Amino acid sequence: MDRAELFRRCLHGLMAFAPAYYLLPTQVPVLGVERWVLLIAFISIVSTVEGLRLLMGWKFFGLRPHERNQIASFVWAAAGVTAALWLFREDVATAAIIGWALVDPLAGELRRVRPRSTVPIIVPVAVYITIAAPVLYMCGEMSLLSVVLVSVIGATTAVAVERQNIRYVDDDFLMIVLPCLIMELFAF
Repeated sequence: MDRAELFRRCLHGLMAFAPAYYLLPTQVPVLGVERWVLLIAFISIVSTVEGLRLLMGWKFFGLRPHERNQIASFVWAAAGVTAALWLFREDVATAAIIGWALVDPLAGELRRVRPRSTVPIIVPVAVYITIAAPVLYMCGEMSLLSVVLVSVIGATTAVAVERQNIRYVDDDFLMIVLPCLIMELFAF
């Protein structure tokens, strides 16, 4: 693994802390704004920087070669995190964000090391379930059976999306938003 890839993997992992957003009070006292304003500021800053990067031809360390002239995965990730925190229940969004942040790099690495094996499917699904189930149980009000079902559904959705090569929408967005949608539908 080269330094740029290691850098991307580390940033990915750090995004697992994004649900700390829920620890902020609804009215952020120091700034005098509601916390949703921070989400809008976050996605606005990321989008502005990306627009300038594309317009000016800037090169950022860690960008993959195919991202040179298209929207970079970090922008898709920021959009997915913003959508999850804004639109979905706290337990579902937290499970999806942490699951994505840790499982996506793991799945990519396993696929690189064991390309013709089922390991890059089975291990990420198991890890996602191991992450999602306790989060859903501790942060939500679902029964244990529901937690297990929703965790399995979220995990299989996320890993299935990660394995696809979708041309116009990055998996960093889809691995957050689609599991949120599906888990929200089945959460009872």
